[in-house]
Amino acid sequence: MATTPHRRARFAALALVVAAGASPDGQGPPQRPPAAAPVETIQIRPNVHVIFGAGGNVVMHVGEEGVILVDSGSTGMADAVIAAIRTITPDPIRLIINTSADADHVGGNERLAAEGDTINPNAFNAGNENAAVLAHENVLNRLSAPTGQQSPFPVGSWPTETYIAKIKSMYLNNDGIQVMHQPEAHSDGDSIVLFRRADVIATGDIFDLRHFPVIDARTGGSIQGELDALNRLLDLAIPAMPLLHKEGRTYLVPGHGRIADHADLVEYRDMVTVIRDVIQSMVDKGMTLEQVKAANPTRGYRNRYGSDTGPWTTEMFVEAIYNGLRSAKQS
Repeated sequence: MATTPHRRARFAALALVVAAGASPDGQGPPQRPPAAAPVETIQIRPNVHVIFGAGGNVVMHVGEEGVILVDSGSTGMADAVIAAIRTITPDPIRLIINTSADADHVGGNERLAAEGDTINPNAFNAGNENAAVLAHENVLNRLSAPTGQQSPFPVGSWPTETYIAKIKSMYLNNDGIQVMHQPEAHSDGDSIVLFRRADVIATGDIFDLRHFPVIDARTGGSIQGELDALNRLLDLAIPAMPLLHKEGRTYLVPGHGRIADHADLVEYRDMVTVIRDVIQSMVDKGMTLEQVKAANPTRGYRNRYGSDTGPWTTEMFVEAIYNGLRSAKQS
């Protein structure tokens, strides 16, 4: 799709807006109150739009079968997401794919699914007239809670369809869609969603240019899993060809923040690799966590990606890497 100067300017302006959006991982208050923050929508392919400001980014794929969504935003922004969808198409929501179990990615599931309609009772969502919700099985485990415990989410927000293989593939809206499990990255239920014809990848919280990656050890996240996921994204993403003066490239839509491409991803992956290697060297020397923190292993990247306050700080990032590497060494 050719990009006009007007579209490029709008794209850049919107990137600045969403770069200051909701907090990582849905664990803290957004920087702007949701009620006062209307969602923003941008078209990145002829049939692919991204809705920003809904808690997490929501990817919308439109075609002859209807609307396919990647993530649903937070609960309080569900009506705003529906309104944004309706400015683009009256077609029903058919499928919601969740990239993780975080509240700002699954909170709108129940409301948006009720707004939709099943694709095919024999293929998805059998016995339910609402849109299907697809996620890795570990997402359902997180949302439904162990037997005898209270679920943190209502039943209506749980996935109606799960997968356990490495890849769940389907062909909808004249596009090949691959949902790929990335174990032990941000969490144990992360999925990458690739729209092959559109050449758009929804990365979930694996990739976020606003800060160091959120590695949630409580839900199965790890530094090695994070790097494996970033490297897999690099295998899937196609870079631009600037010498040919062409603007074609794979678009990466993170769970939060601005849209990115292969060049952004390379820089981010290299940053994570360098910090991992520095901390690994310190662990091998027998340094304690406090000694590692004092040595400032994120030097050179802290100003760009770090934070001393908020739900995900630089110290929390360093601690997650240190604990993971130390446990791996002891095992």
